[in-house]
Amino acid sequence: MTDDIAASLNALIPKGYLRAAVNVANIALVQLDPNTGVFEGVSPQLAREFAERLGCRVEFVAYPSAASILERVDQDEWDIAFLAADPAREDRLLFSPAYALIEATLVVREATPYRTLQDVDAEGVEICVTRNAAYDLYLSRRLAHAKIVHSSTPGEALEMLVEGKHHAAAGVRQALVRFTRARKDFRVLAEPFLVTRQTIAVSCSRHAAGRLVREFVKEARQQGFSENVVRDAQSNGVALAKE
Repeated sequence: MTDDIAASLNALIPKGYLRAAVNVANIALVQLDPNTGVFEGVSPQLAREFAERLGCRVEFVAYPSAASILERVDQDEWDIAFLAADPAREDRLLFSPAYALIEATLVVREATPYRTLQDVDAEGVEICVTRNAAYDLYLSRRLAHAKIVHSSTPGEALEMLVEGKHHAAAGVRQALVRFTRARKDFRVLAEPFLVTRQTIAVSCSRHAAGRLVREFVKEARQQGFSENVVRDAQSNGVALAKE
């Protein structure tokens, strides 16, 4: 092992194993088996394959939202984080190339006339949005008339909508579809307002670690991803990024 590679490994896994932060609210990419306690999905599978490449084990650090991962970026709780890339996060994080593309859209009451984000972006309309989610950062820049009402987690945003005080809630399409399956009086807008680039991120203070992460994702994309990643993507309706 060269000195450069050893230094990069030390920067990436200072504990000797890989600590991977996952957002359990992003059910398109992360699922926790309630019976076994095992994390499944595209992101955990990539973390396992990355750890295998590094020659170490992986431990998952679960967070209820992307914001909670970001809040701990300098607290030495995780080594890599599965997060969407956004310009507003670049002061704290280094992003790999995208490994998946996830649609963000809105859920509204069935009886409303809303069909697109443009319809919803009107005076007096309130949209429940998880604070510091990628779609929150986007909507904060994009909305001209509607008001954002923040929640701490995606689940809380949906609860706020159900209470009847607001007009829409933003989220990852898969989570919103699951919500409407249990509540027939709501529907998901067909048109996404954002397609987020899902990446593996490291702290800006760890450039050597960032190089290893970028190389891993780049090679995974070039090879078309493993059979396990492809299977998990297909079963959860996730579009994998292409080279």
